[in-house]
Amino acid sequence: MRGVRLSRWSMSYFAVAVVSLLLAEVLWASGLPSPLHDIGEPWVLAGVHLTTIGFLTLLMLGALHQFVPVLTETELASQSWSGVTLIAVTAGLAGMVAGFLALPGGTLPSMAWLLPVGGSWVVLGVVAAVINLGVTLKRAWPWALPAWLVATGLAYLLLTVLAGLLLALSLVVPGLFSGHQLSVMGGRGLAAHVLGGVGGWLTLTAMGVSYKLLAMFTLSDEHRGVAGWTAYVATAIGISAAWLARWMGLNRVAEIAWVLILSGLALYLWDMRALYRSRKRRQLELNARYGAIPLGFLGVLIAAGAAVRFAGGLGHLDLALIFLALYGWLGGLALTQLYKIVPFLTWLNQFGNQMGQGRVPRVQELVDESRDRFGYLGYFSAVLMASVSLAAGWGTGFRLAEALSALATVDIARALYQAAHPLPNPSPSGAPQPRGTH
Repeated sequence: MRGVRLSRWSMSYFAVAVVSLLLAEVLWASGLPSPLHDIGEPWVLAGVHLTTIGFLTLLMLGALHQFVPVLTETELASQSWSGVTLIAVTAGLAGMVAGFLALPGGTLPSMAWLLPVGGSWVVLGVVAAVINLGVTLKRAWPWALPAWLVATGLAYLLLTVLAGLLLALSLVVPGLFSGHQLSVMGGRGLAAHVLGGVGGWLTLTAMGVSYKLLAMFTLSDEHRGVAGWTAYVATAIGISAAWLARWMGLNRVAEIAWVLILSGLALYLWDMRALYRSRKRRQLELNARYGAIPLGFLGVLIAAGAAVRFAGGLGHLDLALIFLALYGWLGGLALTQLYKIVPFLTWLNQFGNQMGQGRVPRVQELVDESRDRFGYLGYFSAVLMASVSLAAGWGTGFRLAEALSALATVDIARALYQAAHPLPNPSPSGAPQPRGTH
């Protein structure tokens, strides 16, 4: 860690993120949202934003508040602002979920102010994060590849939440906009909002984090060369072109941009394959071993995305691909890396200052992979089942898969909690045991 202080808020980010994931899965399993019938209904919007903001965005921000200082070998600009971001985004998300349910068709009384107020709090938290992380990144200029990916992702995060606030206002105060503006925001604007969030913010940031973390945890070369830089430039330019084209209604430009995006992501996968093949650590730990599964899901998304671009929309396939992107590629990568990040931060906090003062446990002694792997296998199996069910238009199968996914997430949450709270009583070898291993 080269003397970089631990983020005192990252574990709280992770806790809120996992709870948000569990709430989203329970919601999907309950049958209250009907994504196969209307993706714009209040319960669906609540589930989507619990996933994108509550789970993925908070988890990613929690990781970045520790990852960016390590990446730049400097201190985080402000620990306090990290707390401000967590509180503001969490409070804003709660307001947004309630605001969605207060829309026509929801279950709460009409409260038009809830949705834009909640969205404004999310924007406030994101602005604090972008400034905090941006100042930290600026200290390490010129940037390496992971820093460029993270910085570009943060720019898209800001664009995405600002566009989301505009969309929220169009839902609750339509009189502020003309009929044409409402039509643009509800169609092309919504598409740009999704692309900016899933592609620009989450995918580019996930690429940057994976390049650094998987190289570190597999003992591979962090310098990716031409392939890595080309993957970044192609993906980033493609997303930018598609984002602008969606807002401006330039469909031909958007189609060309999608080809560039898919090509960049395919090159990223090829480069990750090279990273794994050149690793010095022969025996992979769970986070790296199962981290290959989300990369495999990304490969499926690239192939299916290419098929959709050439063959056109195929039933519910578009919906299934978005789900697989959120829960399989992005969510799967986040959860697998969390299995290493949590014990790593716990080890640094509890045992890092004991080096040279007796036996200190290894990071892997804070977890039990032989037991914990079943939660991850269950999660990935459920995500695959849910995606196939959505593609087939089978609502019952989707709800059943999400119920199984929720059970798997509970087990993953248990594993992460035990890694963060190892038993104080040492094992015969002198290492603390994860809770539940005796």
